[in-house]
Amino acid sequence: MPEPTRFPKRAKHLRMDERYYERGLLQYEKGKYDQALADLDEAIHLKSNKAEYFAARGLILLQAGRTEDAELDLAYALKLDRKQWLAHYARGMLAFKAGDFNSAKNHFSRAQPLAPERPEIYYYRAITLHLLDNDEEAGRDMQFAIDHFDDKRQKLAQKWLSFFKKS
Repeated sequence: MPEPTRFPKRAKHLRMDERYYERGLLQYEKGKYDQALADLDEAIHLKSNKAEYFAARGLILLQAGRTEDAELDLAYALKLDRKQWLAHYARGMLAFKAGDFNSAKNHFSRAQPLAPERPEIYYYRAITLHLLDNDEEAGRDMQFAIDHFDDKRQKLAQKWLSFFKKS
């Protein structure tokens, strides 16, 4: 019996922009950033007012090392929808990579109430809080990440939490 596809029920009912978007996310997960970006470009071409598409493309651009392009997409995503959690999260990642930890904390803090179930937000906010010498709050965020990660990141988060407790 073949394994079920990742999106078995929705795949038949997706619009073309949604199909490109979903395929772009799959390419991103595989680390194929050029292909992911091409698919996101097509999704945006078909539906240019969808903040989620710009936020996803911004995150992919960030991972591909194209920070200026990423910032443009993330800013536009937030112009379309101020509650686009992925755009706030990715802007936090941009600030974090630039060493602007106060700004990173603020962006991650904006993303948290918009997507309270996403452990990656708590994980990076925890590291940022640690770098800002707030290990108590960092520990709470990292514990949340540990409790909600269900992959190899859980062990890394546990190592970070142990490190915070020693600090």
